[in-house]
Amino acid sequence: MSNAMVIVIGGALPAFLWGVTAVFQKQSAAGALPPAQYLIVFGAVIALAGVIAALVTRNAAWPAAGTAYAVLAGLTFSLGTGLISFALWRYGVPISKLAPILSCNVLVTVAIGALFLGEAASLNLARLGIGTVLVVGGAILVATA
Repeated sequence: MSNAMVIVIGGALPAFLWGVTAVFQKQSAAGALPPAQYLIVFGAVIALAGVIAALVTRNAAWPAAGTAYAVLAGLTFSLGTGLISFALWRYGVPISKLAPILSCNVLVTVAIGALFLGEAASLNLARLGIGTVLVVGGAILVATA
């Protein structure tokens, strides 16, 4: 598979879908669904999607290390999602103000990948620095628009 197709499948499409997800999360909060109930419904749909994917791929392996990291990913994702939902539900903050700040999560991922996963050697530090300034600057500009 070409690198471009991998970027579309693993990058562009998820970015689009997560952007739409944020809009639905805002509408859920505007519809008065509290954060705990949002997490229950959201999590149930994710669990159902996982069951369907497992049935389709017929991959029954549950390696301990991979499962433990999946639990940690679920914990951090649910905490972050719950906090977003709380801010939307309780304070009515516009999603257009939160989304740019949320997009800075890529910087956390890159930093952890570089520092703890041995990916630093594959990074161009000059481009990383410029990109970081642009991401943070863009988030500030859009969030304060």
